[in-house]
Amino acid sequence: MSTAPNNHSLTVAGVVQALESAMAARDPYTVGHQQRVTQIACDIAAGMDLPDHQIEELRIAGRLHDLGKIAIPAEILTKTGQLTEIEFAMIKTHPQVAHDILQPVSLPGQINQIILQHHERLNGSGYPRGLKGKKILLGSRILAVADVLEAMCTHRPYRPALGLEQALAELASNKGILYDEVAVDTCLQLFGNNSQGRRQVLWEPAGRPQKPSGFPGNQVTAVNKGAKPPKPWYSWRRPRFLSPDPRFLLHSAATSAMAAMMMLAARGGL
Repeated sequence: MSTAPNNHSLTVAGVVQALESAMAARDPYTVGHQQRVTQIACDIAAGMDLPDHQIEELRIAGRLHDLGKIAIPAEILTKTGQLTEIEFAMIKTHPQVAHDILQPVSLPGQINQIILQHHERLNGSGYPRGLKGKKILLGSRILAVADVLEAMCTHRPYRPALGLEQALAELASNKGILYDEVAVDTCLQLFGNNSQGRRQVLWEPAGRPQKPSGFPGNQVTAVNKGAKPPKPWYSWRRPRFLSPDPRFLLHSAATSAMAAMMMLAARGGL
């Protein structure tokens, strides 16, 4: 007797893959960041002994948590200098934009809310809604810790990687203030001084040849003894996304238009 396929799970997997492909065509770094954050978050969740269904929700949320950045101009995402107040305000819209784009998909469980809340902080200083404490979903609190760890340990257009030690120090010093205590403690156990073989940083962006490692699908470089990271994959002086080529400008405009249409459709405007 054959078993009918789970159409719902196939649909969710297909949606996630399609959205990742669309994001990778515009910003491969963000997709790589999401994949690394997802693995870190799931490791933390497993270390907290969360049930499988919660870890699976976190896995999907992690892979899409920065989807809203598709609506932000590439010039802002790759800016090497300090953001203006207006530019930072645009960046802060990405959790809500992702939530609105995904609303018609009817993702299972709390996935969409986890994405919406992943930049909230325990003391209410986060965004987009300034939620406090336990009003923030546990999945979002775990995702926030993983997001900070990955962001500080990898290169950004506006700064080089800060390193694992500084990232762990940031999490430890703000434990219970900005970040969930249990999630931070678990993260420190996994990546701290007493961890066994897991003190590694993910450097390799999406789209490059990848090798097996402690985090599946990504090349890693150990930083236990202050090893220097490899040369960044983009130019510090002139990010490749800022090319004056008119074909790029046309592609950027088309992408922004597509994102605007997706947002309108999600809100019932189309």
